[in-house]
Amino acid sequence: MQWTKDLSVGVEKIDEQHRELFEKINDLVAAVKQSVCKYKIGDVIKFLEDYIEFHFGEEERYMVEFGYPGYEAHKAQHEKFKANFSELKKELPKLEGGTKPGSYDLSVETNQVVVDWILDHIAKVDRHLGEFLKGKV
Repeated sequence: MQWTKDLSVGVEKIDEQHRELFEKINDLVAAVKQSVCKYKIGDVIKFLEDYIEFHFGEEERYMVEFGYPGYEAHKAQHEKFKANFSELKKELPKLEGGTKPGSYDLSVETNQVVVDWILDHIAKVDRHLGEFLKGKV
């Protein structure tokens, strides 16, 4: 996936974090194509775990601080993604002799979950938040 200005929410701190997410997912895609994803998936899962806590927390702090009217719905989407991600994390220990053959399937699944999230959440929901936050942050 390529970062474009169309995905910008207009708040540099949030956009910077989104660009970092793109880089990590593109690294995972490249690893899948090079058949070395089993060496990358653990790092990507760890990155996503840290990213979710930090990035979602930061967005939610902005929403509360500035009285964003869409806070509850936006936070609910964050919680849904956390639940989906939690399911992915459960597969990680299974890589060694478990239900996922190698890490290819998990890598592809992780990529799909995050790409779907990017296309739906960042491009639509975060854009509304960005419009609201312009000039406030």
